[in-house]
Amino acid sequence: MRIAQLLVKPALGKPMRPVETLELRRGYGVVGDANAAVGSPRQILIVDAVTLNQFDLMPGQLRENVVLESTPQPLRSGQVLQLGSEAFIRLTIPCEPCAYLNQIRPGLAKQIQHHRGFLGIVIRSGNVTVGDVAALTPYQFPVIPETTRGKFDQFVARIPPGKVVSTTHLLLALGLTQSYYRTFPALLKKSPTDLPVHRVVAADGSLITKHMPDQYEALQNEGVKVVDNRVSPDHFWEAIAFHELGDF
Repeated sequence: MRIAQLLVKPALGKPMRPVETLELRRGYGVVGDANAAVGSPRQILIVDAVTLNQFDLMPGQLRENVVLESTPQPLRSGQVLQLGSEAFIRLTIPCEPCAYLNQIRPGLAKQIQHHRGFLGIVIRSGNVTVGDVAALTPYQFPVIPETTRGKFDQFVARIPPGKVVSTTHLLLALGLTQSYYRTFPALLKKSPTDLPVHRVVAADGSLITKHMPDQYEALQNEGVKVVDNRVSPDHFWEAIAFHELGDF
């Protein structure tokens, strides 16, 4: 596989801009791209030219950063893709179709389904250039589930004892939009009993005892300091640790 085109999004809502080289930064994403964010599983989007041709699309219309000439096999969550001689990408989740696609062409979101490309996290920094080789490596990370419930359970299980994550950072870590806030009450209340949901707090750090009556006691047992119903900032889990980056 070779890189056919590279693009960057200078700001949210702005069109993609073709470039000859991208700078990829470990744990952050594409330098200069609006979607770059520590802790996000959506740092970079990769599609292939075959898909663009199949759906009569121009490079950049899917908001992709990397266009590969082709992919001999479907990309899968947990795989590691090397771009050029330096950069490594942990593939996370397929990029879901959204209403934006219907602005390009009515019905496109339904037509394209699971072919919008694959999202990933930069796990080793490096510059990539149009024409560079792209290759799947033997490395394998855990597969990230595609369902909201699956993503939530997998991530919350990884929050270390004595640490908490706010609902705002939870959306970031799961790669979800703000519209998913309304799903959190059900996710918290209907979670398995051994899932440490007490480590999830509100956006301002306050406890969510409405849905978790024993949250204060559970956090106290882990040594978490709570003052005036809010968790001390010292106990917030660092975003750089939200997703495994490996030893790259």
